[in-house]
Amino acid sequence: MSAIFRYYAISPWETETLYDTLKRSFEVKEEELRPDDTSYVSMVEISFPVMYGESFFQEFSMDSWHKVKEILKNMKRRRGKKGVKTYVRFAGFGDTPVPLVFPLLSKGDRQYEMGIEKLEYLVDIVPLQLKTVPAGAEEVLYSYDEATFKWSPAIALVKGVNYSFKNNEWLPPKK
Repeated sequence: MSAIFRYYAISPWETETLYDTLKRSFEVKEEELRPDDTSYVSMVEISFPVMYGESFFQEFSMDSWHKVKEILKNMKRRRGKKGVKTYVRFAGFGDTPVPLVFPLLSKGDRQYEMGIEKLEYLVDIVPLQLKTVPAGAEEVLYSYDEATFKWSPAIALVKGVNYSFKNNEWLPPKK
């Protein structure tokens, strides 16, 4: 099982520390990318090869998780308003092998920190929120609402079509 660590424009120390932390629990495939978004100074994507849930935090360890969170929060603070585009991915949730993505795209330090902090507290609610995920879903993206400080399901990709999560149901795009 390999974690995938992709990034651009982060320091050698940040790269080495994240890599070493991931390496404690997983094989790691590392890939440095070319910048693709001028509205962000840096990008970090970590894909965990395990399901999102309590077992992830036990297997990866809370020590390692806290270290990853602190590195990401410090990266964000150092980069200021340009910020860090961050994606935390999991192989699925509960017993459902549909990849789960938590994108952190906030420009504000406090919102970014709150978003990263809340990821570990969603383990009980994610299976409830996603019990009706559309059949054939290939990936589910969450979004972080900076006004309410909450993560919620946003999009489920099904055969190239984005279903939106509104009022506790998945809706296909309007025609």
